[in-house]
Amino acid sequence: MEEAETYQDRWDHKHLASLFSKINILSGDKINTRYYKHKQLTKEQFDVIIPTDTNEKDIKEYAYKEFDWNLFKEDLEYVLDIYENDEDFESVINLLLIIFEKYMWCIPDFTGSSETDISLYNHLKDVAGLSHAIQLTQSENLESKNLNLVIGDIPGIQSYIFNVVNRKPAKILRGRSIFVQVLTRNLATKLLKAFGLTEVNLIMLAGGKFYIIAPHTKKFEEAYKMSVTEIEEYLFNNFRMELGFNCAYDTFNYPDLMDRKNPLTFGQVVEEASHKLIQNRYCLFGERLFPGNSNKPGNYIWEEEYINDDGTGTDSVKCRVTDKPIRKNRLDNKTVPGDDGFLNVDRQVAIEYGIGSKIIGNDLIAILNDDDLSINPQNIMSIKQFTKEEKYKKRIKILLNPTSTEQLKKENLGKDVFRNTFYLEVANYCSRGSEDEIMPFEDMVKENEGAQFLALIKGDIDNLGLIMAYGLTDDKNDLTGISRTTTLSNHLKYFFSFFLNGFLSYWGKETRDNKVYTIFAGGDDLMLISPQSSAVKLINELNKKFDEFTCSNKEVHISYSVTHFKDHTPIRIIADFAEESQKEGKKHTKDEQGRLLNSEKEKAFLSEYDKAGTFLFNTFLKNEMLNDFIRQVEDLTIKAKDEKSGLSRGLIRRLLELSEMLKKYEETDDATYLIAYARLNHSVNRLLKDKDKDIKKFFDNVLTINKTGNEEAQKLEKILHPLICQVIYNIRN
Repeated sequence: MEEAETYQDRWDHKHLASLFSKINILSGDKINTRYYKHKQLTKEQFDVIIPTDTNEKDIKEYAYKEFDWNLFKEDLEYVLDIYENDEDFESVINLLLIIFEKYMWCIPDFTGSSETDISLYNHLKDVAGLSHAIQLTQSENLESKNLNLVIGDIPGIQSYIFNVVNRKPAKILRGRSIFVQVLTRNLATKLLKAFGLTEVNLIMLAGGKFYIIAPHTKKFEEAYKMSVTEIEEYLFNNFRMELGFNCAYDTFNYPDLMDRKNPLTFGQVVEEASHKLIQNRYCLFGERLFPGNSNKPGNYIWEEEYINDDGTGTDSVKCRVTDKPIRKNRLDNKTVPGDDGFLNVDRQVAIEYGIGSKIIGNDLIAILNDDDLSINPQNIMSIKQFTKEEKYKKRIKILLNPTSTEQLKKENLGKDVFRNTFYLEVANYCSRGSEDEIMPFEDMVKENEGAQFLALIKGDIDNLGLIMAYGLTDDKNDLTGISRTTTLSNHLKYFFSFFLNGFLSYWGKETRDNKVYTIFAGGDDLMLISPQSSAVKLINELNKKFDEFTCSNKEVHISYSVTHFKDHTPIRIIADFAEESQKEGKKHTKDEQGRLLNSEKEKAFLSEYDKAGTFLFNTFLKNEMLNDFIRQVEDLTIKAKDEKSGLSRGLIRRLLELSEMLKKYEETDDATYLIAYARLNHSVNRLLKDKDKDIKKFFDNVLTINKTGNEEAQKLEKILHPLICQVIYNIRN
């Protein structure tokens, strides 16, 4: 006993190891284990999710103390006091999970190893969910060893969010983004209730997608079919297939996951269910279009009535935000302001505008309508404004971005805030303008240095499907495959929700010109808008944090693209360009990666060779180059604004010409494009004689790019075109 106690008293047994130090697709690299501090998961401490590479002395400073234990007991007592009757059971479970996550997210589920990477929170939640699903399965068939993994997905989220032609889209974009996240939460809740499950069975919810561990029973199959049909009917009636719901499930034998000799992993179960989801994506609304395999034209051809033309032409029939005709009885002309009064919009657009206007900050209550899926913006309020009313008593509520329990306890006095309440973290940070309103794009663009453009930043984690399926296959014991997946999923959720909100708030306050607008973040991707002059700096700082968060694991990385646009350009057009830029950026390493997979596969997914880069000004830059890129942009911008340096607008034009010719030479191998060197050399000899030494050295490097032996010149070649373009943007009046 003494030996065991001594063994378990080691400091690194009491702190959770980061899963990101264990992820390994093909490289086989050993990554130093990093640990999480014992800190409560709160908005004020958003950076606690960054693991630390430290020693015993440092980490003990960040261990939970008796004070934290007492706070936990107080919170627990408060939650249990809410329970009055059996109807409160689900509400108590939901709130218990919030409390457990707050304290236990960073505690290992096993203290007998320095390698434990599963949080106690995820372990407790997953065991409860599995136990409930197994109990329901065996209550119908005692011999059954099967469970189901259900995956639900709202496809085409980004297309829906960006389907806006209005030239002042800030609140609409925000409202659409938050709406689809709340809708995903509501769809997951609907399925949980239909299956007779609770929140412990929801093992992942992010980015318009959710995973549920469900029983394998006849009741499940019936409830699944009925729920999908009801959801499709709701989406058809309200969105006419502009939004759809894709759902699939895979049946698996849970004892196989417990058998160390069995090759089955939970990642493979996820992959199989995901494959079925992909197969199903072309069969959406099947019950609506072909009920009972019926092929009657009336099922998929229907008459539609629209509002009447007001006599000014067909444009009067269209929604002024989406440019689509407004169906009869769905016109709203009292919500969305325009330059000359309120706009004619579809009812759903008015709802989303209201959501975008009201959901700012934390601790916001959204009371669902009777269908448990839709929201009336009039029923969105802060918890301070929430009042206990009979009409709200049994209605489902969503509490968005809940803060510390103390604040919630204070505001809940006599209000029933927590009854029938579910919880959702959303990335919703936006810079504020006058009167604390969301800063409109026409004001944000004025925060630029130089050219008055905005930048749409798009980023997504590379190879996340591979990571989930094959990156966590080591040390597979019992059912820990599930909890490893859920711990990883939760930590990514932390990064793309409350960490991102905290980071962007900090970024915005560091200097006054760091403005930013969150469109969407969740799952594995994000979309932000910022002034063009600060976009690359934002990417660089965020990417550094992601690198720290992932323990500098070179197989876990993000690809970005930057798309510049005028603030009044329809955002739908910008989104199309951004999507193409993202695809173009990922192509640049495809051939090299294919070669490596055949010859040196251990290198194939490392950041040096994989997609980890930023597509900027039609050029692919590796993310590791961004520091040098930013430094050189700042240096050249200063020189370009200093008349004494000799860096004239004419020389900058010559530089731009050379960078464009070099790109064409690289694409075609046509040496005639290299004449740009001679033109630039002539201008340098004529204009830079006896001028700034740093500028002279810069041009010496530029003029030797096509020669071997100059390492600085070789590095410069890779960033030259976006470097010159960014400097031109910075000095433009």
